[in-house]
This record gives sequence, C-alpha cells and structure tokens, in this order.
Amino acid sequence: MKLSRWALPAAALALAGCGSFGKAMGAHTDTVAQAAGKELKVEEAASLLAANPQVQPTEDLVGELAGMWVDYTLLATAAAEDTTLAVLDFDKLIEPTRDEMILQRFITGAVPIDTTFTEAELDQKWNTEGPGSQVRARHILLKVPGDAAPAAREAARRRAEGIQAQAAGGADFAALARQHSEDTSKDQGGDLGFFGRGQMVPTFEEAAFALQPGQVSKVVESPFGYHVIKVEEKKSQPLPVEQRPQFRQMLVRQTQGQSVQKFVDSLSTAAKVTVQPGAVKLLKEMAGQKGADVTPRGRAASRALVEYQGGELTAGEIAEVIGQIPPAQRGQAANAPDQQVEDFLKQQTTREVLLVEAKKRNVTLSRAATDSIRTEARGAIRQLLQATGLGQQRVPKGSAGNAVIEEQVRGLIQGFISGQRQLVPLGRLAIALKNAYGHELNEAAFPRVVERMKAIRATMPQPQMPQGQQMPPQGMPPQGMPPQGMPPQGQPAPQPQQPAQP
Repeated sequence: MKLSRWALPAAALALAGCGSFGKAMGAHTDTVAQAAGKELKVEEAASLLAANPQVQPTEDLVGELAGMWVDYTLLATAAAEDTTLAVLDFDKLIEPTRDEMILQRFITGAVPIDTTFTEAELDQKWNTEGPGSQVRARHILLKVPGDAAPAAREAARRRAEGIQAQAAGGADFAALARQHSEDTSKDQGGDLGFFGRGQMVPTFEEAAFALQPGQVSKVVESPFGYHVIKVEEKKSQPLPVEQRPQFRQMLVRQTQGQSVQKFVDSLSTAAKVTVQPGAVKLLKEMAGQKGADVTPRGRAASRALVEYQGGELTAGEIAEVIGQIPPAQRGQAANAPDQQVEDFLKQQTTREVLLVEAKKRNVTLSRAATDSIRTEARGAIRQLLQATGLGQQRVPKGSAGNAVIEEQVRGLIQGFISGQRQLVPLGRLAIALKNAYGHELNEAAFPRVVERMKAIRATMPQPQMPQGQQMPPQGMPPQGMPPQGMPPQGQPAPQPQQPAQP
C-alpha cells in the first residue's frame, strides 16, 4: 500500500498525548490502556502476547502492544462512525507533507546551480574528487564506544597521540599496528589496501588523501574511535569512456547537494541557531524513557531547547519527533555522543528556519496541490481500511458497538502477533486519531502484564524444535519497514574492498 508519507514503525505509535493517565490511573493496575471509551485489560494483553512463544515478555513489548491496540482501536472507532474519517483534522494531518513540498519549492527557486562540466573538468574531478585517485594506507585504530565517558575518551586520545608520536618519529608502523590496533586489519600491519573516495568515513578519507606517501597523519577522530594513518602509495587511472555519463551525473547531484547545503547553512548561521544549555541532556532523558509518552510534563514542555532569531524549538515539539522513533532507535539516541544529539537538534531547528524564510518570501502551494495531498491521504486511508477490514461491516451504537470494535481489533492484533498478517504502521494518522479522541496508557500496569505472561507461558507446552535448528530471535514480529530516526550506532570499522586492478 502507498502509505509511506503517512506511516511510521508500529513500535513508535504508543505516543503523544498520554498525558496524566499514569498519575490518574496508577492505582488501577488492571487497565493497560484506554481509547475512545474502550479498555485493554492486563489479562487480555498478557494472553495476546503469550500466544506466541517467540515473543519475549518485557515491559517494552507490552508498551508496543498497548500502543498498537490504542491506534487500531481508535481507527476502528473512527471507521465505525464514518469511513471517510471526517472526525480528523486533515489540514493538520497533511501539514508535514505540505511543508516538505513548500521547502522543496523554496530551495529549488532560491538556489541557482551551474551543473555544466567540460570534458577537461570531468577528468580533473575524476582524479581529485572521484575514484580515479586511490591511496594505499595503513591505520591504527583505538576504538571508542559512542557512549564512552569523557574520561575514557580522553584516555584513548592520549594513548593515540603517544602511538602517533612513535610512528611520526620513524618507528615501524606495521609493528605498531600489530601491537596496538583494535581493528581486524592489525594482523596485516594495519594495511587497508587501495581505496578511493567515498569508501571511508569523511574524516578518515580527508586525512588519508591529504597525505603523501610515507607521511603519517595526526590523530584522526571518526565514529569508530581514534586513528593514526600512514599512506604507502598513491595512484590514479583515467576516466573510462563508458563511465563518463554516470560520473557526470554523480557530479551534478553532488554539486546540487553542496549548493543546497551551503544555502541552508547560510540561513542557519544568519538565524543564529543556538542550542540551549541542558538541551542535549533533556533530549537524552526523553529518548531514554521506557514508557510510550516522552513528552515532558507541565511547563517543561514549553522549555526552549534551541533558539533562533524570531523563534524557538521547544521540548514539547522535539518530543513529537522523538516519539515517532522506534524504541530501539530511541535507546541509541539516549546513548549517542553529545555532538550527534546537538547536531540533531540543529537540523530540526534549521528546518523551522527554512519554513519561516519560505513564508517571508511568499512561497506557498496552490490550492490544487494542497487538494492533491489531501486526496492522497484520503486514498491511503481507504486502502488501509480495506486491508484491515475495518469499516466493512455495520457497527451498532453504544456498548454493543464497542464489543464489535474490540473483537475486530483483537483479531487484527492476534494475526499480527502470530505472524500471519502485518499491520501497517499508522504514523501521523495515529497522532491525528489521538488528537481527535484522546487516549491513555498506564505504564504502572506493564509489569503485571509481564508477570501474567510468564504465568500463562508456564502452563503452555514448550515448542519442540528439530535437532540442530535454533529458535528465531525473540521479539514482536517484524514490521517489514526500515527504522526511522536517529542515525544508527555501532557501524563496522572501515574495511574497503580491494578494487579490481585496471
């Protein structure tokens, strides 16, 4: 289904607007969630999850289930009332997509780009910016985890500086790599072979290509830790005729990206985007919360995390963004380096700066374009209702109708947990439904669901796996969608493949 504009991973849907339920209903530990007058009880939640022996009994998964139940209960309720979901504020629903189209139009008109390249320029850029120029380098890597304490990071840097001093002083680099490096290339004396541009992380690449054969770099920091690099050889090869069109296209895209980034950076600088003291810490605290609701309480939601000329980005606004990130990626955000979190805040604020500037320059969408976005959203909702079967049968009013809706949602979730069907993540549609109906999550009940799951499991026969076959990883069934949100942590250290020799 074409729902990419409106969808986010289901794990992120237990969000936004959970408000004060934890305080108001903390004593009612038999209720896990409420939505549109309907309740998810501890026993039902435990029974749903326990039915699949591969689902691990954790509070995080209980929260995921509760969020999913809320979203589909609200969707089923809205569909029972009116299959066009007239209760929704469609202008608010399509606002992010409309804003993106305005930004695209604004930037396209504001950034003149010269993408003409002569044949001589192609050859020159092939050897200076493309894969035509290659280096063979060795390196020594001291790994530093992304969540390392400042003292540990500083200790690793000092150790790297000591190794660099030895290498620059003429010590055998390969021997130093075998002794000190924490990369798999240590057994080859740190030798990475030949590699071209674009094969290494930017800081590593920049340092390596700036060296001449025989030279040793200063200590270089990358997402993997600290490197000391020595270049052994350099070589270049001519641009093959058959690759000239593709390389020209790559340069055009690169030039466009650089021009746009330069323009965006200029606006951000002029707006004096400033991350406020304590903002990084607060964002990490929000991302690290176990429950579904990451929104700060009371006045804390209006606290400015980033300020710029003419506006600010508040904790409540950034919580809406964080809340749409799946729990696993939220955990990575909570442990990410401070600089990465600060960059994330600046990126979110820069988007607001661009929208403000677009408004100043009267960049808008036509009524026809806005109507087209709205039509697409309605079409996506119709497809969703057809796929789930919601809105396909007449639902009586009152408590009798509630029973029908609860049975519909139970069937959908049972199919999902058993792996027999997928449930489309609702994303912004879920937020719009919550704004229309309200919902409540009771995190105090999550531990009871976990304990009840374990008790139910204890009475169930254990599945027998064929000899030599392992149980699959535990957790909720896969969503079939890529994760969205903070950049992933823990990428492998740079290991370029040896290119074919010309």
